[in-house]
Amino acid sequence: MRTKQDRIFGATLAATLGAALVGAVATPGCSGKVEGAGGDGGTSDTGSPAQHDSGPAPTFDSGPSFDSGPGIHDSGPAPTGDNCVTPGVTCITPPPPPGGGVATPGPHQYAMRKLYLGDTDRTGVASATAWKAYGYNLDSLVTTNTSVDVCTLAAGASKETQVDGNGGIDNSFGENILPIVITTAGSDFSATTDAAIEAGGPTDLVYVVGFDDASGNAMNATGLTGVFFVGASYAAAHGGAAPSWDVTTHWPIAPQSMNGCTATGGCPSGTNPVADAVVQFPHAYQSAGTFVTGDPADIPLTLGIGGDALPLLIRGGILTFQPKTPGSVTNGVIAGALATTDLVNALQAVAGSISTSLCSGSAFQSIAQQIEQASDIVLEGDQVTNGAGISCNAISIGVGFDATEVAPPVPGDIAGGSPAAPDPCGD
Repeated sequence: MRTKQDRIFGATLAATLGAALVGAVATPGCSGKVEGAGGDGGTSDTGSPAQHDSGPAPTFDSGPSFDSGPGIHDSGPAPTGDNCVTPGVTCITPPPPPGGGVATPGPHQYAMRKLYLGDTDRTGVASATAWKAYGYNLDSLVTTNTSVDVCTLAAGASKETQVDGNGGIDNSFGENILPIVITTAGSDFSATTDAAIEAGGPTDLVYVVGFDDASGNAMNATGLTGVFFVGASYAAAHGGAAPSWDVTTHWPIAPQSMNGCTATGGCPSGTNPVADAVVQFPHAYQSAGTFVTGDPADIPLTLGIGGDALPLLIRGGILTFQPKTPGSVTNGVIAGALATTDLVNALQAVAGSISTSLCSGSAFQSIAQQIEQASDIVLEGDQVTNGAGISCNAISIGVGFDATEVAPPVPGDIAGGSPAAPDPCGD
């Protein structure tokens, strides 16, 4: 029995947030590694140096590669040791950049069609431990409930809060928050979420240039680029019609995805969705077939909640995916950390849409405290790190996805602004 769930998140938030949550949109030692995508194969780095120390940047040797397929790559029992420099410890990290290679000409835009929030594996089988396979090792540690070389948990938090997934994957969101929501919303939560997207509900979009999408390819290439968009509702823009999910589908782009635009006011004339995109991946690459965004970036994820949007900003985010067949990608991963204060503030802004009982400052404060107790990692600016003697101020997150190719973005795809929703807590 996972009794820590009640200690971490509390029954109050479970009853209100879970029932209202409708869907998610869219993030040197021993050698040896396995390249793939995230918890489904990511780079298993055995004894690589910590990514956030002040020493020299780590170097990577080449290693074997394999196609982990649609299922979850299980790294087996949790290794002994507490960090990635311990001999025999395997850490799952993004594939490193290749030494060279020429990017494949041509653009692709992918709309996320299926999400894996941590309650099922990639075959759709429900599991209380599925979260362990989504995300990446962000702090070069393999943390257990007895680890002491990690940040200081919030007062009242269980030591189980800091436990990592496979290969040190950091995903406190999936481990400590999502199970409470699933318990309340029902075991078909993921199916309901995916059905909403399939019918044309809002979903996230990734536009890339230079990616080889040939099935099973092991391309190595640098010089790729990409951008990330928050998608608006296709159905709302097309009279309730569902998308055809092919390269003729022009998915509407939420205006806040571009610089100089706002959610309420829209975009000025002449806005170019690609050139003006807020989230850019200028140093992306393809490693043994896997697309990697390269430099960490702030990646937005949006949850539909109580008829309102709960925007989550995944800081220090990394996004990867593998080719499945031309026109689709699989084993996608978005990993990073949510600043705890960001999550609390975002939830407070929509709390009244969940329940007017949360309009009271004292009522919401108890929920905020419970969210803080899920903090397991540290954000220094937009850099994700960890270490003893520092208070945990962020919640690690890992989300999986599969995506289908749609039409490349054009200015006409930018959705118009929408009036702000009425404040249920207003006078």
